[in-house]
Amino acid sequence: MSRRSSKEMPLDDRVRCGNRRPASGTVYAQVQLTGGPVHQNPPFRGVYPVLHTTELGSVTAYRVEFRAAGSGPHTLEAGPGQHALVLSALGAIRVARAERELVVRDEAAALCDTRLPLGIGPGARNQVAEAVVMVFPGSAVPTVLPGAGEPPYEVRDAAASGALLRRFLVEAATRAPGLRAPEAARFGDAALQLAAAVLERHFSDVGEAGPPAQQHELMTRMRGFIDRNLADPGLTPSLVASVHHVSIRHLQRLFKEEGGTPSDWIRQRRLESCRRELCDVELRSVPIREIGLRNGFAQPSDFSRAFRARYGLPPGRFRDERLRRGATS
Repeated sequence: MSRRSSKEMPLDDRVRCGNRRPASGTVYAQVQLTGGPVHQNPPFRGVYPVLHTTELGSVTAYRVEFRAAGSGPHTLEAGPGQHALVLSALGAIRVARAERELVVRDEAAALCDTRLPLGIGPGARNQVAEAVVMVFPGSAVPTVLPGAGEPPYEVRDAAASGALLRRFLVEAATRAPGLRAPEAARFGDAALQLAAAVLERHFSDVGEAGPPAQQHELMTRMRGFIDRNLADPGLTPSLVASVHHVSIRHLQRLFKEEGGTPSDWIRQRRLESCRRELCDVELRSVPIREIGLRNGFAQPSDFSRAFRARYGLPPGRFRDERLRRGATS
């Protein structure tokens, strides 16, 4: 989990200004959901939106503030297997994908499959607005079948429950920098439960062929358990199955339906946690070995090999390059 403070962070390689679209001439900024509050480019402050991003286990919550008239939109890059709930904290929010657009205002919520990039911007070019976005695994959506042919892209009135989810996400994002990774993962679990209530009540007719809600709830609980116990070297698929009173075969079948295995998921979550910590300037004095240990890699050689296989660089070199880029941005 990122432990950055709420102060604005400099531009690095994760946030870039994009090219102008020939059709409209609008500048889009490419955004990956990691890191802290970011101004797109110091010379353009007050024109480009400001991002505040927070990792909560398998959930990423962020706010996009359009502080000044003339603010351009952000483009959320495609994330296969992920979904997004977009809510408005201020004004009207326009959500664009391919040739379609939705407008979210008041207590409405937009549910989007992120297999395609999403453009998130103010409802009008001269409008001050703020969006709250929750990105989460598609398998946690109780009403949508993962891998369905037509990606869901709907906006619905989500009175009461939508506003509750929005307030929770803002509060969680505010408190997250002071939390340890297991605590942040619990916030993510709570966010998924609130999102499930919004989806079941307001999006129940989207993807009627979806799997039972009980299966999604079980997967949500198991993913949360994994995120809270990444530091335990004894975290194995057998332990996950035992704690949740299912057979190892049933556990493997559930993950197979999502295109992976329990072991792959555990390794992926450990490596993602290590990557976030290696990018965190506040943890630059923490030894590489310790970062591996506290994310479940008992042997430094195993950590180095797995990290390099996933990210193309050994962890020490990866940290040096990321921190150097951040310092020169």
